[in-house]
Amino acid sequence: MNSNEFLPAPWEEIEDHLPVEQQNALEAVVGSRIAYDDLTDDDLERDGAVRYPKTLRAKWAMTHRWVRLRNADTGDEMVVRLQFKGNEMREVYVSAVISPFQNGTETTGQQLRSLPVAAISAAYTAREIGNAVALNRTLVLGEAIREDPLKPLPKGGRVTDQSFLSKVGRQYDALEERHKGEDIGALMAELNEVAFSTARKWLTAARKSLFLMPVASGRKRG
Repeated sequence: MNSNEFLPAPWEEIEDHLPVEQQNALEAVVGSRIAYDDLTDDDLERDGAVRYPKTLRAKWAMTHRWVRLRNADTGDEMVVRLQFKGNEMREVYVSAVISPFQNGTETTGQQLRSLPVAAISAAYTAREIGNAVALNRTLVLGEAIREDPLKPLPKGGRVTDQSFLSKVGRQYDALEERHKGEDIGALMAELNEVAFSTARKWLTAARKSLFLMPVASGRKRG
C-alpha cells in the first residue's frame, strides 16, 4: 500500500523502518530502554528456533518500530515510535514522537499539535489488519482468488467454511468499490438471493475470522 494512501493527509511515510542502528539508539534514549540483549529466558517463549515475547518488557523490546513521517504541505518531519499490542500484534499505537532538527528551524506547538496521533495509530492498525486479511484470503483460496468476486456465492455456504468466508470478504470489497456509500449488505443479499439477515451473518463471521476488514469507527455496519 502506498504511504500516501493510508495515512491521513497531508502526512506521508518516508521511512517505514529507520536503520537498525538509529532505531537502537532512539530506543535506548527515548524508547523502552530495553534492548533484545537485555531479555532473559523468562521473557521469551520458544517455538523451535523462533522466539516470541512472553512478558511485557519483551513485547516492548520486540514489537515496535520507528518510522519517519512528513507533512506534504509544510515539509515538517516527525519521527514516530509505533508499538504493536495484542496477541496477534496487529493493533498499533503511537508511543513516542520526536520533532527532529530541521535546518535550525524552531519547533513550535503548532507543529506538534498538527500531528494527528490517533488517526495515525488507526491508519497503521488498518494497514496491519488489511495485510492479514489479504494473506488469509490468499492462503485459503489459492488459485480460486482469481475468480470474479461479483459472481453469486455458492449456495448453502456455511460460516464455518473459510473458503466461503474468503469469498464473502472479496465480494463485499468488490461491491463497496463499485457502490460507495450504499448498503453493501443489502446488495449482497440481492446478488446472492438470500435474506438480508443471512448476508449480515456472513459478514459478521468473515470479519471475526479476518477475511474482511472490521467496520471502521463511525461507519454504518453492513
